[in-house]
Amino acid sequence: MLCRAKRKFLDLPLAQKFVSIFAVLTLLSGALMIGALHLGLSVFEEKFYEKSLQELDFFVQRVDDDIQDIDTLTRSIAVDSTIQEQLNALADADPETANYYYLLTAVRPLLLEKIYQDRQISSLQYTDLYGHTLTIGQDMPDPGAGRLTALEMALNATPGGFAMMASNSEDYPYILCGRRILRSQDMSLKKLGTIVVALDVGKLLDGEIHSLSSKPSELYLYNGAQLVYHSGEEAAAPLPLPDSTQGYQITTVNGKKYFICWLTSSLTGLRLCSVFDYHQIYGQINTARNALIFGECAILLLFAWVLLHMARLVTKPIHTLSEAMQTVDQQEGNFAAARALLPADPAADEIGTLTREFDSMLGKIDTFIHENYEKQLLLQETRYKMLQAQINPHFLYNTLGTLNWLVKAGNREDACRMIVSLGDILRAALSPRQNSTAAADVHLAESYIAIQQLRYRSRAEFALTASGELEQWYLPHFTLQPLVENAIHYGVEDSDEVCRITVSAQAEGDTLTLRVHNTGAPVAPERLAEIRTFTAKPQGHGIGLKNIYERLSMLYQDFVFDFDSDTTGTTVRIVLRQSDLKVQNLPSDA
Repeated sequence: MLCRAKRKFLDLPLAQKFVSIFAVLTLLSGALMIGALHLGLSVFEEKFYEKSLQELDFFVQRVDDDIQDIDTLTRSIAVDSTIQEQLNALADADPETANYYYLLTAVRPLLLEKIYQDRQISSLQYTDLYGHTLTIGQDMPDPGAGRLTALEMALNATPGGFAMMASNSEDYPYILCGRRILRSQDMSLKKLGTIVVALDVGKLLDGEIHSLSSKPSELYLYNGAQLVYHSGEEAAAPLPLPDSTQGYQITTVNGKKYFICWLTSSLTGLRLCSVFDYHQIYGQINTARNALIFGECAILLLFAWVLLHMARLVTKPIHTLSEAMQTVDQQEGNFAAARALLPADPAADEIGTLTREFDSMLGKIDTFIHENYEKQLLLQETRYKMLQAQINPHFLYNTLGTLNWLVKAGNREDACRMIVSLGDILRAALSPRQNSTAAADVHLAESYIAIQQLRYRSRAEFALTASGELEQWYLPHFTLQPLVENAIHYGVEDSDEVCRITVSAQAEGDTLTLRVHNTGAPVAPERLAEIRTFTAKPQGHGIGLKNIYERLSMLYQDFVFDFDSDTTGTTVRIVLRQSDLKVQNLPSDA
């Protein structure tokens, strides 16, 4: 069962093999990553809430402590013997006399000395029995008649006790605190006046917000559902908070996601909320994120190791084919040794098909060499050189190397195009035909250009044009392809600039014009003279110009064969006439 499954996988096209492997690994990696991220976010939210709650508790406790200090201060004022004596004298004085105002003014330094003991209190207001007010310190923010009336009622409900009233409006972010001063010397508890202190909550919170380790985007203070204070320039929409003393939630306000944490003061009933931009929170969890990245990298390394071993099942046939080609190249045509390296039963995928065709090609080449060794020496030598160029192991090795990388990169379309073009060249190389039509030769050159375009990419630009009835013209097999190969060799490989190679085949009336032009440095004059006289030795493994000239001479009595080179590049031009064809109606397989 396992062997059958393995065989079925090997028979799949290369693209499907890699897609299957990567799909499985991606699904596993994604599932693990999502699980780890979900767990990490859950833990982070709880820890972040705990940290935020601690800092909110600091603020709430600070406000409660300041109120306790005000309670202590007002009690100290109410029972101070010096202040009691001064207020008793003020209560017994006639309010219409100058002495009354003198006594009232004398109260100021006594109260001023008291508020200096508490830095958080910036102003204190004393109101006597007749409604005259005395403000100590900075100007007292006007609470309005409604708040004063509510505070007065609270003071009446607790004679001599401390009363407090939290603000219910953003326009007045103060907590009003007050106490009645009663006569205590004779225990008559006669009313001597009222002390009112306004605690600026906004100033207190603004002064302490810098001490937070994780500064919130906004800080809000609510009295019930009414916003009293916010730290930003403009308050957002009311926050949808549950009816609980403390907690946190992730909510969306005006299309933006926030992390909100709140805590309610048991003393004042005010609810303090810290609001964080949910996306900015991640900037504070680099450690957790790095841990996730490290874990994901470890998983990916494991997957890479597994994928490497599985990929060997896919790429091993390509490497085997490459080794066989290298054997042919290095051992000077040892086809038997090369065929011995090929598998006896290749798979049914594209590489298996290419392996069978290559094996068949080697066998036919070997047969051709031995059977025709003594026939027509010039024709045999020409064919051998032609086949050597057509099946140039370097060309096949480089092509298969490029194909290997295209497959590994998942570039299925380019890999398929390269296999089809290589198949066309291999089929043409295995053909016993000596001649072909100009249309077939142009198609063969087009397949060769398609392979080289994928190989050289940005280093070369190709253009091929064909016009006229090319099917009516005959050419020696592989006429244009070696010309294009030479143009690549001299124009691309010997230059650092982008080479432009132009190929054209134009049949017009009785004339067929073939032209191959490549840009690049001009050929040296000495070398140009040797090429034109066919005395230059061909470089590399390609077919020389002399070989092409001799094969054309077998078909045509007369023709033009030009080779020019200047600063614009190098051009090979062949001009044939139908009337010069030696044998009319020549079959293409002749």
